[in-house]
Amino acid sequence: MVSSNKGRMDFGLFIAALVLLGFGIVLVYSSSFAVAQRNFGGADFFLSRQLTRAFLAIVFFTFFINFDYRYLTKYSGIIFIGAVILLVFVLTLPDSAAIKGAKRWITIMGIRFQVSDFARVALILFLAKKCGEDGMNFDNWRSLIPHYLSIGVICGLVVLEPDFSTAMILLVTAFGILFMAGAKVRHLLASVALVIPFAVLLIFRTPYRMRRVLGFMNLSEESSNLGYQVFQSLVGLGHGGLLGVGLGRGEQKYFYLPEPHTDFILSILGEEFGFVGIALVFLIFAFIVYRGFSISLNAPDRAGQLTAFGFTTVTAIYLLIHSGVVTGLIPPTGVPMPFLSYGGMSLIFTMSSMGILLNISSRANLKTRRMAAMSSNKQKPSENFEI
Repeated sequence: MVSSNKGRMDFGLFIAALVLLGFGIVLVYSSSFAVAQRNFGGADFFLSRQLTRAFLAIVFFTFFINFDYRYLTKYSGIIFIGAVILLVFVLTLPDSAAIKGAKRWITIMGIRFQVSDFARVALILFLAKKCGEDGMNFDNWRSLIPHYLSIGVICGLVVLEPDFSTAMILLVTAFGILFMAGAKVRHLLASVALVIPFAVLLIFRTPYRMRRVLGFMNLSEESSNLGYQVFQSLVGLGHGGLLGVGLGRGEQKYFYLPEPHTDFILSILGEEFGFVGIALVFLIFAFIVYRGFSISLNAPDRAGQLTAFGFTTVTAIYLLIHSGVVTGLIPPTGVPMPFLSYGGMSLIFTMSSMGILLNISSRANLKTRRMAAMSSNKQKPSENFEI
């Protein structure tokens, strides 16, 4: 499974992922030390845990760089079933295991594990394998039904946790994979039209989701709980200005912003590093997305193309939604920022997906070099000739 028979990986993507990982550790400490000191008796409470997760993330990152991604797609069905089992298991946990009313986590060897992170990887690999199979076509809407069933199982279980925002991210990513695999736009749009009423119903029937929507619609009422989070986030961004107030000198993390090290870490980034800091980080993310889609276009097989597309797309969606929440463009959802937000397994799975992308790129480069060598041998003139 782990083989040295591979080409040169995308070194630029490799460096970009490590740069964001390292900067994320710094930003997590800067945004969390006040909360850690007050609630956990030590300023480095979150930092020490993030360092442990970062170490594990690098281990998985390195492993998947060298692990042939074709084995992942080959056994994607087993991985998918494992994700479903874990999602069902977490829902059967007693109410005492819920955190803020949600059953999303299980603990493995002392590390809290959000099952939807694993389900995200499983769904992408499974869809990429199924849509990439020889003979797969989407001539009619009936050909989409098996894929809709697998998507519905994962997203439905995630909604029950409840984790509505993650389920919607998975749904959008899955539809993107289907589109890239050849599904017709009219069939996908018709499916979206059927999903929207259910999504609206879930929002209206859940009080805390309605409060988030109302808060988004009344951001000027910063004195109430409705618009408080976004208002404080915008204050932090405005305070940062062009160049920021300096690392560690931001004020919003001193109990003005809820969850400054997770849900609103971009606001801390903007306050301490300013517009320039945000622009640089977004440039790195843009480079990662660009390289990810390039790897998808040049992947050696169809499953590899769709896998690379899926992992790149879901990273971009997480970034856009987190940014939209922090800037008040969409209602608060609790979506972390890839690489930068505090979060154990989320960071590990993000780095693992980058490792898989790099493995796909190395296989593509190996295939290109082999084809070039074969072409060169064919064109090489014979040395045995007479004049």
